[in-house]
Amino acid sequence: MMKKVLAFACGLLMVAGAMAQDWEPTGNARVSADDIRFWTGKGTNKAVVAVTWNDNGTGYVGIAWGVKWDGEVSLADLMDTIAAYDTRFNVVWNGTRTNADDMTFVCEDLDLDLAGDVVASTNSVWWMYNWYDAADEYQMSQGVAQDTIENGAFIDWLQMDPETYELYPADMMIIIADPNDNTPMEATIGLANIEYWVGTGSNEVLFAVNWADTALAWGYRFSTDSVSVQEVMDSLQAADPRFSYVTNGGYLTDIRFVVAEGDTLGITPGNFFDSKTNDQYDGGMFQMLGDADFHKWADPAAGVAVDSSYYEGWGWMYSYVYPMEIHPVSVPQPSSGIEGVESVSVTVYPNPATTEFTVSFEALAGATEAALYDMAGRRLMVRSLEAGATSLTVATAGLEGGVYMLRIAGATAKVIVR
Repeated sequence: MMKKVLAFACGLLMVAGAMAQDWEPTGNARVSADDIRFWTGKGTNKAVVAVTWNDNGTGYVGIAWGVKWDGEVSLADLMDTIAAYDTRFNVVWNGTRTNADDMTFVCEDLDLDLAGDVVASTNSVWWMYNWYDAADEYQMSQGVAQDTIENGAFIDWLQMDPETYELYPADMMIIIADPNDNTPMEATIGLANIEYWVGTGSNEVLFAVNWADTALAWGYRFSTDSVSVQEVMDSLQAADPRFSYVTNGGYLTDIRFVVAEGDTLGITPGNFFDSKTNDQYDGGMFQMLGDADFHKWADPAAGVAVDSSYYEGWGWMYSYVYPMEIHPVSVPQPSSGIEGVESVSVTVYPNPATTEFTVSFEALAGATEAALYDMAGRRLMVRSLEAGATSLTVATAGLEGGVYMLRIAGATAKVIVR
């Protein structure tokens, strides 16, 4: 129950909200104990406590903690336990310890668009709370010192305008990781370790992809002041026959790397690629990179979840750290199989192709075959070539837009179809 919306006996004023018999509490989306990343206190009983700030009109901040205890505990004790474990949080109780005059949280370590590094209530709001038992049944409150909290409870602190009784629920709920946790370090790789460079110029960026069980990195050189992530990926796709990416409606859906015929790295089904530049979450494909920047795409299956946020209409979004060691991609060498690179004697035109493409090559010493593969290593087409043949034309009808490999006599040519 909201603490300053209580119905008092003996003719005392019944304040807004409690007057209506059918009044229903309104607050934040429920936060499950399974989503909590920072547990405070010790014991076998558990409760979730959520606090929402209206940061002086600049934005809403919702933060949730988990609290553990044994025996009986009051809500005041729970709040003090959180403050004892998380030094960023503080509760200012009123003189009778029946309600909170203010709550503050130091959020300088959070990437939030707020007015300052500390969130607190304004002078024109009241602190209120709803509390629910393990069965999600709303409980009538008696005051923070009198409310005995049950195992499995959810406590929802919000702010209310004392004139309009308008509540300020948060659109975002952040599960704060324990600042004393040994959070794994984000893996990186140095420019000096890169073996395969694409592009020319004096500026250099590192580009890495972290699949569920493998992390690889390339280097990209450019002469302009900056370059977009998509430009880097397009250049890698054109230069390295093993590398390709897939988009859907402008959003990246997969990055693939052909290790060998029939062995292609790709995203874990049902996941999505997470992007970071210099360990900070960024604009993905449209992010601009400068000299010495480091960009990484990663499959969340390879990450360690360290924080999560609740977005109304979207649900929970998790933040990951990727500690897996990153290996430099080797310079591709000509070889048999789909992992080979395009021979200097093989030319594809037009490339990208729309209706057909032609492959020209040196006269074959003997009869052989030309085989077309997709980036998953599946053979889609085979053509017989006679000795002395110097070219082959292939219609693109039936081929989806994307990247393919055409193998001829041990050399592999990359073909892009649009």
